[in-house]
Amino acid sequence: MTILGIDLGTSNSLVCYLKDGVPTAIPNATGQLLTPSVVGVDDTGTVLVGATARERLYKFPQLTAHSFKRLMGTRQLIKLGKTDYTAEDLSALVLRSLKADAEALLGQEVSDVVISVPAYFNDAQRKATKAAGQLAGLNVLRLINEPTAAALFHGIQDYASEAKFLIFDLGGGTFDVSILEKFEGVMEVRATGGDSFLGGDDFSQVLVDLFIKKAGLSLSQQHQPAVLAAIRFAAEDAKRQLNEQATTSMQVKIDQALVAAEISQAEFESGCKPLLERLRGPIERALRDARLRTSDLDELIMVGGATRMTMIRKLVTQLFGRLPARYIDPDQTIGLGAAVCAGLVAQDVSFNEVVLTDVCPHTLGTEVTDYDQQQVIGLVFMPIIERNTIVPASRVRTVVTANDNQTLLEIKIYQGESRDCAKNILLETLEIEVPARPRVKSAPTSATPTISTAYSK
Repeated sequence: MTILGIDLGTSNSLVCYLKDGVPTAIPNATGQLLTPSVVGVDDTGTVLVGATARERLYKFPQLTAHSFKRLMGTRQLIKLGKTDYTAEDLSALVLRSLKADAEALLGQEVSDVVISVPAYFNDAQRKATKAAGQLAGLNVLRLINEPTAAALFHGIQDYASEAKFLIFDLGGGTFDVSILEKFEGVMEVRATGGDSFLGGDDFSQVLVDLFIKKAGLSLSQQHQPAVLAAIRFAAEDAKRQLNEQATTSMQVKIDQALVAAEISQAEFESGCKPLLERLRGPIERALRDARLRTSDLDELIMVGGATRMTMIRKLVTQLFGRLPARYIDPDQTIGLGAAVCAGLVAQDVSFNEVVLTDVCPHTLGTEVTDYDQQQVIGLVFMPIIERNTIVPASRVRTVVTANDNQTLLEIKIYQGESRDCAKNILLETLEIEVPARPRVKSAPTSATPTISTAYSK
């Protein structure tokens, strides 16, 4: 039984499998390992996926979609031609293309997969990823966090060594950081954090904004889809050039005229300062949750195509006082790690000595009524399973009814970190019948928390 490992990325996607116990990337129909996560339609309504669709992004932006991974778990529709698509629909088309590439290489039908997702994806985004797999005709056996997949591939290189390392994963649309410890064949995730709306696309947008400002484009020009697509195409090229040179010229053809603007590395870095600051927060929070200092880490591993930017490597070097590992392929590591996870799921003999543990990236809890000296304060979030708890996990909290003779509890389960439930994500609502009794009015004991919950109907 072949189980595929898939990195469903914002910019590019990759499918891998185990070949004689070694994780191996599968080339697509054009012979490339990376398939652009781009979907388009032509004039006849034929769906195009990958490089063919990306080539049309510049000339036909209204018929092409990209970076839709950021919309996973939302109801937002993307119109291509005459058809509306959800992010799950578009992701399913990419997955179906990867499935076809794998079947062409292996000469057999495959359906079982492990798909990587950003560690900070919430429940809705993870469910949407599974739904995309099902739409593509795949049986999603497991979702693995992207930094964990990268660490898993890195960790199998040397079973014997013990180490603590940090995975810095900056892709096209998302940022994740995970801290792991490897010992005696166990890969244990200590803490994870991230930002589901921070990635290489945001750095490209800085160049787009710089170009528009320096070129002095009018508002009408700025809002033309074809013009914006052309500027973004030039920005991606400029971003790569600024990794190797101090200045670059962005040139875009607008209304039959060639418009150019010189942009320096210093200007680019200055415009990206707010983004660089946003990278610091999840790193510092993960270190606090893991109860580690930067000096406790044995190695730093950077994955994701956006980590190729000079300013990103400079930031990481400054934060940790050392250079990150350079022998890791930032584009393939997650997909190859997903293939290793597939081997664990399939109980491949090559990984009999490897044990993987992961953590709950977000706090889980319920909505309760908060009291202060018998006075109702209001509804608040009561954490039950804290973020970065090793999973699977089980926790028990005792609550009491808030009203006399209450016969029904409506328990709302949330995911998030805010004390205000409205700022968290509602996962499920459960109703439980309880015997009618007087409300507990005395001070709670050690077995009963000061926060009490109840809803009566």
